[in-house]
Parts: sequence; C-alpha cells; structure tokens
Amino acid sequence: MAWARGQEPQTITQLSENVNSPEPKARRAALKALASRGPEALEPLSLLVADPERDIRSSSIEAILAIYVEPPPRERVSSAEDAFGWTRYRTTPWSVPPVLTPNLIRALSDDWPSVRRDAAYGLGVVLTPPIDARVADELIYSLADPDSSVRLAAARSLGRLRATRAGDHLIGRIVDTELPVRLAAMRSIGEVREARALAALQLQLEYYRGGIAGRAALEALARIADKSSAELFAKEKFSKSEAHRQYAYEGIARIGGIPGGDAVAMEQLLTDERDEAVATAMAFALAMGGRPFVERVVLALADHDTANQAMEYVVEVGVAQPGVLIPYLRHTDPIVRERVATAMGFVGEAAAEPALSQLTSDGDPSVRRAAQAALIRMRTIKQGATHQ
Repeated sequence: MAWARGQEPQTITQLSENVNSPEPKARRAALKALASRGPEALEPLSLLVADPERDIRSSSIEAILAIYVEPPPRERVSSAEDAFGWTRYRTTPWSVPPVLTPNLIRALSDDWPSVRRDAAYGLGVVLTPPIDARVADELIYSLADPDSSVRLAAARSLGRLRATRAGDHLIGRIVDTELPVRLAAMRSIGEVREARALAALQLQLEYYRGGIAGRAALEALARIADKSSAELFAKEKFSKSEAHRQYAYEGIARIGGIPGGDAVAMEQLLTDERDEAVATAMAFALAMGGRPFVERVVLALADHDTANQAMEYVVEVGVAQPGVLIPYLRHTDPIVRERVATAMGFVGEAAAEPALSQLTSDGDPSVRRAAQAALIRMRTIKQGATHQ
C-alpha cells in the first residue's frame, strides 16, 4: 500500500512485495511509487509488464522507458512513442532485468493494440544492438500486425536495433497500405543497410520524386551507401530540393567522402550553400574524405536546428577516425562537451575513457550525465564483445 503522510517511503523490497499482491489497487500504488525510483526500480517494474490489468501493463512500460530515457529540457516521457522518438542518443543503457525482455516479447501478442505497440517501442529503447535472433523474429512477426501503429513501431524498432535478418520483411513493408509504415520501413532498410533493397528504393525515388516517399527512399539509399549509388548521389547533390542535396552528400560521405581532387571546388560550394542542414552534410562529406572539417561538423551539435543530424555524423566520423573527437571533450561550450561525450559512448573508443571520467565531475550537470551514460554504454559494449 502507499505510505501515509509523515511515514518513511517504502523500500524497493516492500514495493516489490506489493507488485505481487493479488489486489490491483496495491499493484497500482506500487507502480506509482516505483516510477519515481530510478534504475533500482527496473526489476519490479518489469514484472508489471505482464500484469493481468491492461492499464498496469501499459503504465509499467511507460515508467520503464522514462527511466531509460532522459527527455529534452522541459519535456517528459508521456508515451512509449515519445521515449522512442528521443532515443537513441538520450538513452542510458541500464542493465536489462532478466524478466523484462521476455515480458515485452509476450506483450507483442497482447489483446490490446496499444500494449503491442508500446512493447515494440519498448524493445527498441531498452535493448542494444546486436540483438538475439529470437527477439528480432518476434518483432518481424509484428510487421504483419493488423494494427498499423504496431507495424509502425515494429518497423522503427527493427531499424534502431540493426536487425539485419529483417531485411526482406522490411522490403515487403515498402508497399504497406499506410504511408507512415512505408516511410519507417524505408528508413529501417537504410539503418540495417539492406543492399537487396536498392532496386525497390530507386523505384520509389523515381515514382515519388518530389514527395515524402521519394525523400525517404533517397535517405535510405544514402544510409546503405552502396558504391553503385555513387552516380545517383553525384547527380542529386545539385537538386533543387534541400533534402535531396543533404542525403546526396550523406551518401557521398559514407561511400568514402569527397575525393581530394574535388575538395577545393566542394569547399567553395559549401561557402555558398544557404541551407544549414545541407552545409552540415557537405562538411560531413569533406571530413570523411580526410579534409579538415571535423570541427565544422562538431560545432553543428550546438545548433538546435542541426544537432540531431550532426550527432549521427559525429558518431560516424569518430568511428572512422579514431581519436579525432577526444579534444572536443574539453571544449569551452558545455553543449559541445555534452554531445561529444554522448557520441563517444556510441563510438566506444577506449582512449576516451580518462577524459570521460573527468567529465563526470564537470560543472555542468548535463555534461556529467552524458559522460556517465557514455561510460556505462562503453562498458556494455565491452561486455557484449566479451560474451560473443
């Protein structure tokens, strides 16, 4: 039961006992109390994901994701979809309780579409790639769910989790009856780098050129970055569409960057480019080609309009060029320090650990949280590699 005014808050052990109470009222009270306890509450909350009461199942998933995800300032996690939308760079990879994944998988077959949807998003938030083939297969099965919101959540999560075995099934969703599912499938095809989708994506680009589906197809092609698309990217970088130019430069960057012989002309084009998202993509392509534009990409992290875009680029640059990001962990701008620290968690570079450890005592609380999350993520990556 909830504690009375003036009494000490219940311990996690006491709340865990109430989670197993036969009374729904007691379980709801335990859920409400656990939701404010942080990562220590994850294990008992995970039990409630399989609760007989639908509202408890739904609320427990939301509470769990609110522990894993640090929302933007002045925001809060009010739904599983919210939490998923703010990841992957705002997630702290706390240890996943043994019962959580099985219970989320069980929830994928719930009678209520909203619970199935939230479970699919939940797996996309709490798990870290690479995922077990059995988990991937359960999400793949959800791609055929009769409810489009569940298909959408499954498609998005499969991409986020880099579930490469889902490639054929995601290709099949390119012709889903619902546009949001089609768009999510194309993005996820790009995230899993499914080269067998090249022809289907090119057809989408040609048929829907100028439309949102055409842009999604080009973005997916830029993520796959197959060398056979080089001619397409070279053409699209002169498009009148800012989005098409951005994705063209992203594709060029991932294929290998701007060749040395073209760099001077490209640097002049960057100077003339008025769209900041396109200019950031151009700087990314130059940096991946070995030109001195890493700082231009890193500083885009501090711009609200390009921060999310730049974060992906910074991680990719960090993986391709070990050590290049470490100096920026000492940048004078706390926003840059925070976001580079976050990126280093995904880069997973051991040489950055001393600098990240120093940042756990930074004067800015956002920097401290980012450094702590990065160190946890790097330990998770190491443990995963050890167990493979």
